[in-house]
Amino acid sequence: MKRKLNTFLSFMLATALAFLLLCSGETASAASSIYVNDSQNVLSGDISSAYAVGDTGTVSVTGGTYAITGDGVVQIGGEASTGDNVETPEAPLSGTVTIKNSTVKIGLYYKTSSFDTAVSSSTLTNTNGSGFGLGYFDSSRAFVEVANVTDKQITIVPDTNTSVSGSNVYCYHIKLSQSYSSFTEAQNAALQYTGGFPAYYSGTYYVLVGQYASAADAQAAVATSGIQGTAFSASSECTVVTSGTTNKIIFEYDCGTSSSLAVTPRTTSKAITKLSNNGYTYYGSFIFDRYNGNSKLTVISVLNVEDYVKGVIPYEMGASWPIEALKAGAIAARNYVQANYDKYSPYGFDIVNTASDQVYQGTRYANSTTDSACDATANMYLTYKGQLCSAFYYAANGGASENSENVFLNPLGYCKGKADPFEAAIDFYCKSWCKSFTTADISSKLSAYNLSTIASITATYTESGNVFSVTMTDINGKNATLTRSSCMSFLSKLGFSYTSMHFTVTYDSTTDTYTISGGGSGHNIGMSQWGANSMAKVYNKNYRQILGFYYTDVVISQGA
Repeated sequence: MKRKLNTFLSFMLATALAFLLLCSGETASAASSIYVNDSQNVLSGDISSAYAVGDTGTVSVTGGTYAITGDGVVQIGGEASTGDNVETPEAPLSGTVTIKNSTVKIGLYYKTSSFDTAVSSSTLTNTNGSGFGLGYFDSSRAFVEVANVTDKQITIVPDTNTSVSGSNVYCYHIKLSQSYSSFTEAQNAALQYTGGFPAYYSGTYYVLVGQYASAADAQAAVATSGIQGTAFSASSECTVVTSGTTNKIIFEYDCGTSSSLAVTPRTTSKAITKLSNNGYTYYGSFIFDRYNGNSKLTVISVLNVEDYVKGVIPYEMGASWPIEALKAGAIAARNYVQANYDKYSPYGFDIVNTASDQVYQGTRYANSTTDSACDATANMYLTYKGQLCSAFYYAANGGASENSENVFLNPLGYCKGKADPFEAAIDFYCKSWCKSFTTADISSKLSAYNLSTIASITATYTESGNVFSVTMTDINGKNATLTRSSCMSFLSKLGFSYTSMHFTVTYDSTTDTYTISGGGSGHNIGMSQWGANSMAKVYNKNYRQILGFYYTDVVISQGA
């Protein structure tokens, strides 16, 4: 009798609440079926959206198919409300996959068609080296040395009249007529002149003397010095190396557009170099390029992919995170750079060092834990049907990941949406967020969509319960609809610090306010970083289980 009474009360409560929601105009995603107490008692009727309410008073989240039990609301055919009884099979270890290159190029400072952080100079300091090799990277990304210096600190500047630490480096010189076949010959010849230095121009060595602000000044110096040479300034692709932070030129490089100056630390141990522009330290080498003859420098970090991943994990996840979560992140980061190899090829590098791709800050906050997570998964890549995956990831999903085609345009078999119960077990900065707006306020903030006073905002949802579209309608009946990833711009224009695909929009007519509530940060495709943290920390899952949960039917393969 008690069970029948509970069933009846639950049925009535669910029906009443659904009716009230429909009357109030609140927006919720449609549930395909609504169950009362068990999967045999189906609530029928033409109800496009409703909450499922348990006999304990528990209210389900929007979307999906739910059953009401004595324990509350659980999802039928999906994940449970916690991660305790969710199956997390390990991604298998199998096979090999061809990678693009084991050496990667990361844009640190650069100018593109839409972005400009190029620098006027850059100082490199050995932390454990004994000078630098100077040269270029060939087409296979092997370093070719054409010169070397014993200075433990050097500054790179474009060959323009440039100020370095208050001193001027000038771009006009006296060029001797003789050429040389080796750096040693040119260096020895340069030592015979005050202010002399070797230069490498398109495969040939020369000696230049002095530095002058103009061609006229250089020509006057030729006449008065008695040096057999001509006034000269190299091309708009030329870069200059000075000693320390002084204006003393020690080398000049100009190979036009065929190659750019590369600098690598000389050491018998694993080199670490400090970069003046941000104070960070980096493994590997650097390229300094004057893109399209720019008067400033593009600075590119060039290093082995494994050392690159060590410079990503502490910043994309966290140096104190559980090591199994860091291992999963290391594999995803390694996949990402290979999948986006040469993404910025017109500018000379693969990807950038910001959240636009992956945050990369060298050895700054790396520690033994983050390094060991990378070492333990070295050369491991996620594959799907034998092909390298674009292992997308993000901070948090707010409760469910999403099918790639519902956010981007292309369906990816390994990026399928599913309920994510793991994030709920921990607290983090973007777990949930909520803001309310008056009609006047929200209309003002959404003015970019060319609407007048907003009359309604409705959202449609995917099977995972994430937003698929947002339609704004003004009092004149004009509409503006956003779909897929553009829905996150809706949140950005409303001033949310975090945007994701997981949110709801409700309207309260009594207060004339719209409330937007949601959780997470990012596009919801692939792996949740905070979900991975929780899986490792709370549920004791290993990296293969984490990857097996967030990516569908993937295999962990060795790079070849």
